[in-house]
Amino acid sequence: MGGANNQKFGREGDLNSDPADCFFIKANNCSGNIYQINQNKFTIQYGHHTSNRASQHKVMSIAGTFPIGTDIKEVDGNLIDQLDELITSRKSNKPVIIAKYPVSTIPFYIELHNPKSHSEFQYNDLSNVFNKGVEFRTQIASRIKIKTPDPFLNTLGGTFSGAEDAVWQSPSYLHGAICFRELLLTGWRGAYLADLMGLEDRAKTHFNGYLNSQVIDVPVTLPHLQDTALNLARSAKIWGTPMYSNGYIGRVPNRRDVMHHYDMNLVFIDQLLWHLKWTGDLDYAREIYPALQRHFTWEKKLFDPDNDGLYDAYACIWASDALQYNGGKVTHSTAYNYRANKIMAEISEKLGKDPSIYKKEAELILSAINKELWIKDKGWWAEFKDNMGNRIRHDNAAIWTIYHAIDSDIHDPFKAYQATRYIDTEIPHIPVMGKGLKDTANYVISTTNWQPYMWSINNVAFGEISHTALAYWQTGRYEEAFKMFKGAVLDAMYLGSGPGNVTQLSFYDAARRETYRDFADGIATGVRALVQGMYGIMPDLINNRLTIRPGFPR
Repeated sequence: MGGANNQKFGREGDLNSDPADCFFIKANNCSGNIYQINQNKFTIQYGHHTSNRASQHKVMSIAGTFPIGTDIKEVDGNLIDQLDELITSRKSNKPVIIAKYPVSTIPFYIELHNPKSHSEFQYNDLSNVFNKGVEFRTQIASRIKIKTPDPFLNTLGGTFSGAEDAVWQSPSYLHGAICFRELLLTGWRGAYLADLMGLEDRAKTHFNGYLNSQVIDVPVTLPHLQDTALNLARSAKIWGTPMYSNGYIGRVPNRRDVMHHYDMNLVFIDQLLWHLKWTGDLDYAREIYPALQRHFTWEKKLFDPDNDGLYDAYACIWASDALQYNGGKVTHSTAYNYRANKIMAEISEKLGKDPSIYKKEAELILSAINKELWIKDKGWWAEFKDNMGNRIRHDNAAIWTIYHAIDSDIHDPFKAYQATRYIDTEIPHIPVMGKGLKDTANYVISTTNWQPYMWSINNVAFGEISHTALAYWQTGRYEEAFKMFKGAVLDAMYLGSGPGNVTQLSFYDAARRETYRDFADGIATGVRALVQGMYGIMPDLINNRLTIRPGFPR
């Protein structure tokens, strides 16, 4: 052990986003490491005499315990890549420690801890500490249990349960378990996890934290202003513009003063409305009703100012980083708003409130999307329609257009079938192959048939594939849904760099290849595909109804 210098990496050292060797012991990082060895215990202090100004900091330390009888000594870190010479070397000005212990059939334990936050361990206590950890892990991993004839799927209960816990840090779900832990985002799909896992307390904590971030005292006083430093590609972050005014939900829980360039209201409110469907908690619905009203007013004013029922999309879904619709009429955002208004009307009625504004909006949206964005002679929804110039309709839809439309119930059964056939025939399919893998019927898909291959434009992403598989299950195309979902599982969890990993992007992604470990968006869509798709569990407790429509393959 050695080479501690407290260097932080751009993406926390996560898969294929930081250098693969970022956690390796490197001789130059060993300078200034000071060790104290006391029988089977050691402490390393670091932060002294470093020549790397970026790594200078207050003295920090890590302490550890090895089995009693372990031989611990300092050796020459310059020889870290020559093991035989390292073992016999002596301490240098770049020291590391090595620990030597005879292995037998009897289990032994090693621990590392921060001495500033935890007291010293005694070796004889480590077995109990380890067993408590195993009990805790087992409890988490047992939240979902899967039993099918397919051994590749039977691991998903523990895999998804552990991944969910890894992206939860009260008071909110994180963007990722390793990378993006410090990036708080209001609305991507991670928060669907709470209800799917039966964790209503986490759901309420997450939702309340962000509802406390909703802006309530900033009226619109300015026009839409664009950020000139970013070539007008984003809204200027100025309070009082339509984007950053009453109804907007900030990016940090329990704070109303932190804005972001995304519109995360849309997905956040969808998650919140589905929480009410999942729980039937009308007391909570009554409590948050004013916040819901503020959102719907904000969303309508900002993204459908001409009241034609078709909404613009401004950085409002996970794939939106490189998307720009220039005020156009967009299928995925319009579909989200259809479902939201439809559910809001139901809730209003249950609470004795006037549902008419939301019913009328849902009817307007459905009529408009069928008239303007459904391509009757082709059988799928357009990506969007320009709101300027010749008002061109852009027919080559991304998969998010199809799955959001189906997930939001703007379809009839035949339209859903036609739209999924568009994915079958127009979106690239990549067979999932591997040495020794006998089942070769499974595949993954790209998000679009667009060029160029670049971030957010054309990717192979676990979350997008899982959400598309869910749409296939919702359509009744169980065989294809299963092949697509299993393809994503095999690619990420069995053939990828980390066993059981829920990636963001796939090995097959032409732009970035396999990236990240346990990415929240993919975890949530994977669990949705499993619970709501393959097992077909769909609560609607607002209306005292539970639908179970399994989508098992033959």
